[in-house]
Amino acid sequence: MRHLLLSTAMLAAAPAFAERIETTARVTEVTVYPWGAGVTREASLDLPAGAHELVIPGIPQGVDPASLRISGEGAVIGAVGFQQQRALPETPAKSPELTAAEAEVRRLKSELSTRDAGVAEIEARGEAAEDLIEFLMKLAESDGVGSGDVASLSDTVGQRLLQARQTAIRAKAEAEAEAAGEGREDLEQALERAEARLEALRGPESERGALMVAVQGEGKPARIRISTLTGEASWQPVYDLTLRRKEPALRLDRGLVVRQNTGEDWAGVHLLLSTARPMDQSAPSELQPQFPRIGEREAKLYSRAAAPMAEAAMDSAARYEVEPVAAQAAIAGSALAGMVGETVVYDYPTPVTLRDGADALRLPLDSHDLTPKVVAEAVPRRDDTAYLVADTVNTTGAVILPGSATFHADGAMVGQGALELTAAGDEMKLGFGPLTGIKLERRIPDEIEGERGLISKSSERREVAQLRIRNLTAEEWPLRVIDQVPVSTQKDLRIDWSADPAPDETDPDGKRGLLVWNGKIAAGEERAIALSTTLRWPEGQVLVTGD
Repeated sequence: MRHLLLSTAMLAAAPAFAERIETTARVTEVTVYPWGAGVTREASLDLPAGAHELVIPGIPQGVDPASLRISGEGAVIGAVGFQQQRALPETPAKSPELTAAEAEVRRLKSELSTRDAGVAEIEARGEAAEDLIEFLMKLAESDGVGSGDVASLSDTVGQRLLQARQTAIRAKAEAEAEAAGEGREDLEQALERAEARLEALRGPESERGALMVAVQGEGKPARIRISTLTGEASWQPVYDLTLRRKEPALRLDRGLVVRQNTGEDWAGVHLLLSTARPMDQSAPSELQPQFPRIGEREAKLYSRAAAPMAEAAMDSAARYEVEPVAAQAAIAGSALAGMVGETVVYDYPTPVTLRDGADALRLPLDSHDLTPKVVAEAVPRRDDTAYLVADTVNTTGAVILPGSATFHADGAMVGQGALELTAAGDEMKLGFGPLTGIKLERRIPDEIEGERGLISKSSERREVAQLRIRNLTAEEWPLRVIDQVPVSTQKDLRIDWSADPAPDETDPDGKRGLLVWNGKIAAGEERAIALSTTLRWPEGQVLVTGD
C-alpha cells in the first residue's frame, strides 16, 4: 500500500469531523511540450460553508505529486493528499457514454449466445436422429416380435426410419446450422469493437488514484482547478510543401502531431502547444577544474604538420573544411498565440479529443503562400543528375520549427525530408526531387603527382577537372552549378585555382571553398566548366589525401 501525501502536517491538522464530499474533475486544458505536458482539470460544485474533505478520484498514476498545484474560487484550499494503490472512495456515477457502451456489449454478447444456441440445437437434432435410426434398426431385428405384428411393425418402423434419415441428412448437410450461423463472424467483430470502446471509456482504473483536498467552503458554488505535469505526452510539427513550377507558386501547410499515454482520455480539451522544455535541463552546465599531468611523449607516425594537411584533400567533402554557419536568431513569433517570454506557444482554436495510447493525432495548423525562385541545381562532384530546387524566404511572420516534411511538385509527391529551424524573414532552400533529364559528369583527365587515397611525398599536386552539364529535356532551365576547391589553413600549404568560365560566386554565405556558377541552359544544350587546382608545400613534408 502506498500513500503519497502533500503537506502532511496540514493534513494532520484537518478537522476530523469534516464532511466528505466526492466529485469529479474533468480535463479541460492541456499544454503539450516537445516532451511532457501540463494537464489542467476542473471541478465545479455547490460547496456548503465550513470545513470539508473533498475527494476527487480518477487521477492517473503517472502524475508527479510534486507538480500538483490546486487553486479554488469560492473555497479556501488547505492540505492536499494523493492516494494511489489503495481502496479509494466510491466511484462517481457512470457517464452516459460509458453506460451505453456497457449496454451495447451486453446486447452483442446476448445475440452471439442466441445464435450459438440455435446452431447447437440443430446439431443436437441430427445426433438424436442418428440415435433413433440405430434404435429402430435394432428393434426391427428383434426376435421378440410376433408374426401377427410384423406388418404393423414394418409400416411403423419404415415411417419413423424415413423421418429420422431425413432429419439426419439435413443436420449432416448443416444447411440449417449454416443458415443459423450466418453473419457470426461479423457479429464477433462488432463485439470486439464494442469491447475496445468500452475499455477506452473505462480507462486503466486500476492504475488511478484520488486527491484528498481539505477545503473551507464559503457557502456558494466553488470551482477547483488542478494542474499537474506528466512526461507521457509530446508534439512535433509536420509540413507539406507543394510547388507549382510553371506559375511559380509554393504553398506551405503546417500541421501538428500530438501523442499521449497519460492513462486517461482527453475529450474536448483546450489544447496549447509550447516550445518550452520543462522536463529538460533549465540551467547552464557547471565546469569542474582540470588537472593536466605530464607523461612520457609518444612517437607519432607523421609530423605535427601532417594532420592539418588532411583538410586540403581534393576529392572528399568529408575532408573539406567549411566554417560553421552562425546560429539562428532568437525565435521571432508565433502564428497563433505569439511569444511567452522566449517560448513560442500555439493556441489551437478548436477543442481536441485524444485518447490515451491511441494513434498520433495530426492537427492542421495553418497555410502560407511563399514566393519561390525555381532553379535546376547541379553538383557534379556528388550527383549524376540535377535537382529541382526552390529558393524562398520565410514570410509566414513566425519561426519555422524543425520537423518532418513531405514535398510535392506539380501534383506528385517527390520526397520526404525535414525542415530546419528558420526564423521569420530568413532564406530557405528546398529540394523537390531529381531532374533526370539534366545529366551531370565530373571528369579528371589530368592528375599529376599522387594517386587518390595515398600520401603524395612530392611537393606539388595538380588536378584539372571538367564539369559537364547536358540538358536532355525539351525546355530551358535556370541553372546553378556548385563545386569546390580545397582551403588551406596553414601558411606553408599554398593552394591556387582557376576556372573557365569564372564562377559567379565564391564562398557563398561564408562557406569557404565553394564555387557557384549561375545561368541558363537551353533544351539540348551542353555546358562545360574547366577547373584547375594546384597544391604546393615545402620539401620534406607530406600531404595526407586519404584515411
